[in-house]
Amino acid sequence: MISRANKACKYFPCHKNLEDCTFCYCPFYPCLNETRGGEFIYSQKTGKRIWACQNCSWIHQRSVTDKILSIIRKNKKQFEKESMEKDKLEDTGLIILCHGSKQEKTQDMVNHLIETIKKLLRPSAIVPAYLQLCPPDIETSVDLLAEKGCKKIVLATFFLFNGNHVKIDIPEILKKEKKKHPEIQFIQTESIGSDEKISGIVIEKIKEAIKIADF
Repeated sequence: MISRANKACKYFPCHKNLEDCTFCYCPFYPCLNETRGGEFIYSQKTGKRIWACQNCSWIHQRSVTDKILSIIRKNKKQFEKESMEKDKLEDTGLIILCHGSKQEKTQDMVNHLIETIKKLLRPSAIVPAYLQLCPPDIETSVDLLAEKGCKKIVLATFFLFNGNHVKIDIPEILKKEKKKHPEIQFIQTESIGSDEKISGIVIEKIKEAIKIADF
């Protein structure tokens, strides 16, 4: 039988009568149940009374662990559904803003990006917008999200540098939109060029190019 006690842990045994380390941290903290051995103590570090569990071993009893795990397995789908609803960006609309291009391939790339973001962040709505050369513009996309009932709009600026577009043009447009939609909170992200992960992408592209050249 596999032992459930992690004796390699430097804190073992962290509680009296410990027999099961499945829950290294109690998922019910703070339970505030004094009958299980918990109590309020004064913390010199925080200067406040905190809930302490050093005299409680309830969560580490094998029968308790088995019961909790069975409940989790039985209600797994419901827990996952509730978690997804909790993570959903409710009443939040996203605008993926790019410079714009007449080439359809550029717009296809943005649409693909939008589909990926939609699956990961699950906003109330997500639409593209372009500064130049192709529709829709920022104003049109903002109006669309407003019609959908979005109370918050995040403008994700898909630009490499914090140039005049990011520092001047876009803020001026948003200033007008705020006056037109005072009930909506507007947030503009930084340009993607400010992210250090960009260098990693460039390195990967260089490696790919070298392999192609050698071939």
